[in-house]
Amino acid sequence: MLMLENFDAVKGQLKELAEVVNAFKSEAVQLRVVDLLFGASQREGEETETPTPAAESGGRRRAARRRSPEKAENANGSGGERKGGRAGGRPGARATLSKLHADGFFKKPHTLGALVKHAETNLALKYNQSDFSGSLARYVRDGKLKRTKNSENQYEYVQP
Repeated sequence: MLMLENFDAVKGQLKELAEVVNAFKSEAVQLRVVDLLFGASQREGEETETPTPAAESGGRRRAARRRSPEKAENANGSGGERKGGRAGGRPGARATLSKLHADGFFKKPHTLGALVKHAETNLALKYNQSDFSGSLARYVRDGKLKRTKNSENQYEYVQP
């Protein structure tokens, strides 16, 4: 009965909440936000028995597929589960940046665009500029690289 007394207030709050939750594109993130909110309200003593949509309706979450040991052996050739990080695949932007730094790519000044083009042309690895930007900033903060603006007002990165 308590909920019916302040129904209009609750309705308004839910409308505001829906706008915030729907701003996230990922359904998994939306569910996590709702879980956190309702989990917090349950801990505060409110009685809410609202199950998450994915739990009740089956949701769109994919069930994890498990391979039999024979299939796992055929898939990665190691005869069992992998130990340690990733095996194979494309290296990440940070690993590529680290390799280029170690190989002396930054002995001459290069822009971010030149770095992306070099990775695509010479390493056959396609990245976006945004993939490298965070790692380059960290390299600058750590003193591994210096950056200056060129005549076209773009940053150029060089080893100090």
